[in-house]
Amino acid sequence: MLQEIRNNSVTSNIPLIFLTAKSSTSDIRDGMNYGADGYLTKPFEAPELLG
Repeated sequence: MLQEIRNNSVTSNIPLIFLTAKSSTSDIRDGMNYGADGYLTKPFEAPELLG
């Protein structure tokens, strides 16, 4: 799904951030390798999401 968003000229510039409870180093690495622009793990503070 992420690849489809990236390959579409209309949506390719939308920043994509993963928000998940998965927080291992390999989970974060995988998320970023999938093409995410950011990766937040729960729990998080609102400024982290807005910043």
